[in-house]
Amino acid sequence: MIGFVVLSGIIGAIRVGFGETQRIQALYDNRLQALSTRYNSYLENELDSRLQALQSARQVLLEDLTQLPQRSLNIAEHRDADGAYRLYSEHSAVFVHQDTPVTEQLNRQIAASGRSWDYIAPVLSHAFSGLYFISTQRMSRVWPSTIARAHKPDHDVTHEVFFQSAAPANNPEREARWTPIYFDNYSNVWMTSLVLPVYINDTFIGVVGGDINVTYLLDKLDDLDADGNQIQAFIFNRQGELILHSESSPHKTSGDDIYPTLSATSSQVDDLSDYMHDVASGELALGTIYREPAAEGKLNIVANRLTQMDWMISFYYPQSVIADAFRESMMAVYVNILMLAVFLFVVLFFSIRRIVIYRIQALADATEKIDRDRWYLSVPEIGQDEIGRLGKSINNMLDQIRHLVRGLDDKIVLLDKAGAESRKLMSAIENSVSLVAILNKQWQLDYANTQYWQVTGFNLDEHCEGYQALLLPQKNSQQITIEGIKAEILSGKPRLEGEDTGQWQAEYLAVTGRGERFWIMQTITAIMGQDQEPEFYVCVGQDISDLKEKQQEVEKLAYYDHLTGLANRTEFKRLLGRALQHGQRASSKVALFYLDLDHFKRINDTFGHEAGDQLLTEVARRLKSELRDDDVVARLGGDEFAVLLDQVESPQYAYVVANKIITALNRPMELQGKEVVAGVSIGITMAPDDSSHIDTLMKNADLAMYQAKDKGRNAFQFYTSDMNLAVEQRLTVERELRVALKNGQFELYYQPVIDLTTGKMVAAEALVRWNHPTRGLVLPGEFIPAAEDSGLIVPLGKWVLKTACYQARLIQKSMHRKFSVSVNLSARQLNDPSFLTNLDRVLEVTSLPPESLVLEVTESTLMEDSENVIPRLEKLRLKGCSLAIDDFGTGYSSLSYLKRLPINSLKVDRSFVKDLPDDEEDRAITSLIVAMANSLHYKVVVEGVETDQQHRFLSDCGCHFGQGFLYSRPLPADHLMAMLFDDVAP
Repeated sequence: MIGFVVLSGIIGAIRVGFGETQRIQALYDNRLQALSTRYNSYLENELDSRLQALQSARQVLLEDLTQLPQRSLNIAEHRDADGAYRLYSEHSAVFVHQDTPVTEQLNRQIAASGRSWDYIAPVLSHAFSGLYFISTQRMSRVWPSTIARAHKPDHDVTHEVFFQSAAPANNPEREARWTPIYFDNYSNVWMTSLVLPVYINDTFIGVVGGDINVTYLLDKLDDLDADGNQIQAFIFNRQGELILHSESSPHKTSGDDIYPTLSATSSQVDDLSDYMHDVASGELALGTIYREPAAEGKLNIVANRLTQMDWMISFYYPQSVIADAFRESMMAVYVNILMLAVFLFVVLFFSIRRIVIYRIQALADATEKIDRDRWYLSVPEIGQDEIGRLGKSINNMLDQIRHLVRGLDDKIVLLDKAGAESRKLMSAIENSVSLVAILNKQWQLDYANTQYWQVTGFNLDEHCEGYQALLLPQKNSQQITIEGIKAEILSGKPRLEGEDTGQWQAEYLAVTGRGERFWIMQTITAIMGQDQEPEFYVCVGQDISDLKEKQQEVEKLAYYDHLTGLANRTEFKRLLGRALQHGQRASSKVALFYLDLDHFKRINDTFGHEAGDQLLTEVARRLKSELRDDDVVARLGGDEFAVLLDQVESPQYAYVVANKIITALNRPMELQGKEVVAGVSIGITMAPDDSSHIDTLMKNADLAMYQAKDKGRNAFQFYTSDMNLAVEQRLTVERELRVALKNGQFELYYQPVIDLTTGKMVAAEALVRWNHPTRGLVLPGEFIPAAEDSGLIVPLGKWVLKTACYQARLIQKSMHRKFSVSVNLSARQLNDPSFLTNLDRVLEVTSLPPESLVLEVTESTLMEDSENVIPRLEKLRLKGCSLAIDDFGTGYSSLSYLKRLPINSLKVDRSFVKDLPDDEEDRAITSLIVAMANSLHYKVVVEGVETDQQHRFLSDCGCHFGQGFLYSRPLPADHLMAMLFDDVAP
């Protein structure tokens, strides 16, 4: 009987199965077609609504842009420390590139977009993940504001794909565009953007765009697919490339693909590749269901077009779904038969006691299978009786155990990861070329890397602490102490436990355990403990001996004459000042000789420059041989020498020395096989009898030297007060200068500054000229000294500054291009209390951007009063003006001093250029100056470029800008304008 029932059920099930297969196939095909149509319509409607919303946003922005601003806004007031401009509001933020000029148009765009975004950002936040306006002036108004905060100062928003996609070059039809899918590093999601170009009066001013998370495209699939996950979807482009799949997320690939591929574990890419290419090529029709082979069986698949994005969206389900449904349907039949059979078997053969034993045995068997490697197993929970409750309790206990095991596994993974990071950090420190040491709170050495032990020569078991561990002599010239280091470190603001405070950094001459000395740059950072006291100190040292040697080499080239090895003018004036101070303390006299060779020009022209250099070298040797070791001999330039006699008892001694010098230089010298006599004229002045001021003494000696030449040369002359007739002439010039200032007799000429890379004019230096009513055009060298001495340089400088700024702004407006003007500043102008106020007023009246003004200060001005000059220069930099050191190389500034200066560029003095590229030492000096400037991130401007050879050498050397007669002589403003028009002419 039981066999008959089972056999009848099997025959009936086979009969039903044939028709059920066809019914289920048709049912799922209809579901697939309906879902494809609904979802495609849903996406088209959603994309249309976002397009309309973005078009409305663009219209609001255009209306605000064409209206006059209700309040003034100046983005220049919102410049961050990194140089970029950022402005934050409630619903958006503004980012402007650090090099973008601040204009009225830019401020209007920022103000207008701010009003628009305050209105539209809250409304459109549900439709877009981000909303932005990017203008052609490298400004972006963006929501959310975190994007603006994350931009680097030199980030150019006009290079982003959002701007380029809608720009006229890529979108001449001015249509809405969808960008390729890209990875947003700010939100760490994959995005696509809808962008619209913005035009005003047919002029392209920027783009409006909104970001959409690509996962949004398939987010609603589960909602529309009632059974969930049986029907899958994917999107591909017209090239047959997969863009997005409902079962996979896009990821970054190793290349620069615009569309990312599926994750490496997904097999759909290979299965669907042929189908995507056939649909994209038109071989398979849209809207038709096809049976496509796949690795795990056939796929039932249909595709439609997303017209907004010009992409294809396809839906599919595997044939295995039909088989599963068929099995489920047939299972009902089989279950009925099985239940009938089980019922009969249970009634006939099993008892309740038997059933209980079976369940307990099953529970015991399942429990025995669980061990330390199979915690994932569970025991059966059958029924609501005691056996079922026991199974449930055992499973609850297993859940707790599994939770504990997972927690332990996670902690082990974290510990392994932390250990790997620690080993990596220690490896980097151990193999660093820096000297790394860690000292405890008692300044005792706890740890040092390999480089430290190798350089210091200490033994690993040697106890090091304090000054010895820092390689710092306890008695050092810089008076550095451990107490002072700790006090300076703790002067910083306290932080949280385990964080560092302020740092201490200094350069000093270190001493190793072997007694070797080298220069070190030491940086010490304190790590704080719970009591806000240093727990230990991290010391990082850098060997800077090579840098110090280069600095000393540069200083030597700056202070000594490269031909004769004598002190140059700068060094001589320094030594003269020191001798005067010593003379005042010792109540002794100082004699200053000013020497000029009588026949040097004739000898140089006759025998050539090489012979002239040989003559100068021999003169230097003879001068040193006739003087004491403590006396100073200097070459001031050309054939001019100076001698400094310290601790002179009376002028009679100077008389004797002068005769010895004339006698020595009257002895014949052999040049190219011929004997020549140079001859010398000497001017002598005594301090403090004649003066105690360096410049006055130099002037007195110079006047006396010219008196000696007037008296027939080859003689010496002491300075007398009668030689001050030149002073009277200076007073006359001063009176005429006052009249000239009142009557407006001054005019500005401009010498162009050329970019050595492009050959284009980028700036000009303003040079004042005096249109004298009787003498004609007077050069500045004839009246600037008188203006400096009399103080008239201050009103004259104000006029020059205002006129130069006005004319520079006029050039910018008429030429529609960037243009900078350089203005020279004297020491008196810098010391004038009203200078900064006057500068603000001039910039405001002329509307010249501060970054278009370059203020030049001579190296000697910086060195004479550095403590007061540097703070004033800092204030000028804060106003946005550029600063340059003029006549660089003629002073005696050191490398460490240059690092303190808030400057942008160095102007190399023409004296280093005139003999280029033939003079080897001038080449070396120029190369060193350029290398030093580049290392300090300064621009280099070279004066006095007069030949093509000089231009090529300086360009190859790395100089940035040049000026000189090769490019143009100083020109009036109208001639400069004409030259600028020629410069931009095609």
